[in-house]
Amino acid sequence: MLATAIDRAHDFEELLPAALASVPFCSNLTIAEDWGPLLAAAFPSGYEQGAKLTPAQHRYLDALADRDVCWRYTHLVTSWFDDVGLPADRNAIRALLAGQRPHQ
Repeated sequence: MLATAIDRAHDFEELLPAALASVPFCSNLTIAEDWGPLLAAAFPSGYEQGAKLTPAQHRYLDALADRDVCWRYTHLVTSWFDDVGLPADRNAIRALLAGQRPHQ
């Protein structure tokens, strides 16, 4: 169902409510089934260092950074972050978020 929603969405803003609702249920063990594909949908062209995050990207990364179980055994999540050009380190994500306020 998630794959279909991602395929049918015009942009990540459409997926944001579902993405945020899924965060309380995700972990490092579920990345391939839920938050990995959503992360890829949030950054369809990848992330270029220094680029401004959209408000939806910021909110989703912030929610993921707050979810402790997503960051256990980070070797399970590294490839998903590498694929979109983001650091797979929680502190680096937090630093990125702290350096950027969401823009409209």
